[in-house]
Amino acid sequence: MRNVSLFSAVFLLFFSGFSLTASADGFDDLQESDRFYEEMMFLEENEVISGYPDQTFRPAEPVTRAAAAIMIGKALQLDGEQRDTSFSDVSSSQQASGYIASAVDEGIISGYPNGTYKPYETVTRGQMAIFLSKAFKLTDEAAVPFSDISPNMAAYTFIQRITAENIAAGYPDGTYRPNDAVTRAQFSAFLARALDDRFKVEQPSYAMDQSKVYRYSADEVGTISYSFSETEPNGWNVWNTYEGGVRAEDPMVEREDSEGYYFSYLTEEGPVSIVQLLKYPAVVGQSWSINPDGTGKLTITSTTETVTTPAGTFHHVVEVTGEGGVKVYYAPNIGRIQSSINGAVMLELTELDTP
Repeated sequence: MRNVSLFSAVFLLFFSGFSLTASADGFDDLQESDRFYEEMMFLEENEVISGYPDQTFRPAEPVTRAAAAIMIGKALQLDGEQRDTSFSDVSSSQQASGYIASAVDEGIISGYPNGTYKPYETVTRGQMAIFLSKAFKLTDEAAVPFSDISPNMAAYTFIQRITAENIAAGYPDGTYRPNDAVTRAQFSAFLARALDDRFKVEQPSYAMDQSKVYRYSADEVGTISYSFSETEPNGWNVWNTYEGGVRAEDPMVEREDSEGYYFSYLTEEGPVSIVQLLKYPAVVGQSWSINPDGTGKLTITSTTETVTTPAGTFHHVVEVTGEGGVKVYYAPNIGRIQSSINGAVMLELTELDTP
């Protein structure tokens, strides 16, 4: 994950004295209970975004391409002096002209083939991902958990990047809505997360959903099923395990932290033979060993797979490749859905039920 300490340092020097306890005094349309309140105050207090003369902030108002250039320009301390630009519809009299010119010089934004910039056109959530990825030079890519994002979209790679940086957040229904206009409140959230780690969002989990019962078809033992039992004080989630309809003596346990996802079996002595199944962030090229001697190397080789099992079709699946032709697939917020060796399926999810 990209280190944003440089930007934090810039803000510390430029905005010394900042406090997250800013109030909404003066904004008639903001309350502390509003979503993204702190993010909006962060940018307003630091003069990245401002209110209107009528004492409103207008959090639901769409952000224009001109306004986006101004706010990103101020955040990165670009030259905002008004001047002529290369765009036929942005003259030196345009308030955003300096920031637009600077952002173009930095490769953050670009115009249209007809030589226009369209400063008053609204910015979509997809375009916002592109702007921020370029502005902060993001390169890491992670699996996206949004059902309405696909690899053929122009913004796809950039949404992967803001996801890897813990900037992206979708809607409760699991969508990102890349074609929706980004509002001033949403823009504040995106930009605040890019500038300060305190505002970042949680990434998709690859642990098993504790509200579900998992049933797998296994090549060697037939049916394996798991039902959640409890979480132990040491953080391990305990799952009752049944192999071929018979309850296993040692239940399966799993846990997840900022470093990765782990699997083991619980004995009287505690978890044994702990294996790290995923290393975070879940980005292509991430590699690790499951054995202390460095053997058993695993590598994330894709975060964009679509995998169909008897339990359904899963998108944005992480593919982990191991030695000997081993491939294991993990779906966001579901967990392991399939394992294979040299293309032959050895384990796959057949049912995902609610108890």
